[in-house]
Amino acid sequence: MAGIVEVSSNVRNGNTPAEWPGIVSRFQLVILATHRSKQLLLGAQPRIAADRLKRRNTSIALEELRRGLIPFKPVAVEEIQSMALDTMNVAL
Repeated sequence: MAGIVEVSSNVRNGNTPAEWPGIVSRFQLVILATHRSKQLLLGAQPRIAADRLKRRNTSIALEELRRGLIPFKPVAVEEIQSMALDTMNVAL
C-alpha cells in the first residue's frame, strides 16, 4: 500500500537506545529526563559542565542520561500496579 512506511527496530540511526545506556524506550527517556529536569530546577547540581544561561535544564538532563551519568532502577510492572492499588486505597 502506497504511503505506509514500516519502521524496523533493527535499523540503527543516530538516536537508537543503544546509545542511551539503560534506556529501553523513548517513553522511559522522556520520564527520566522529566524527573532529572525537575531535580535541576529545584537546585540539584548538573553532572556535566553546563552554562545554565545557555543550556536549559531539559538539555542538561538529556545529555546526562545520554552519557549514563544518572543512575536509575527500572521498576517492574507488578511494582507499578501495586503502587497504583495502594494509591487508590488511600484515596478511598
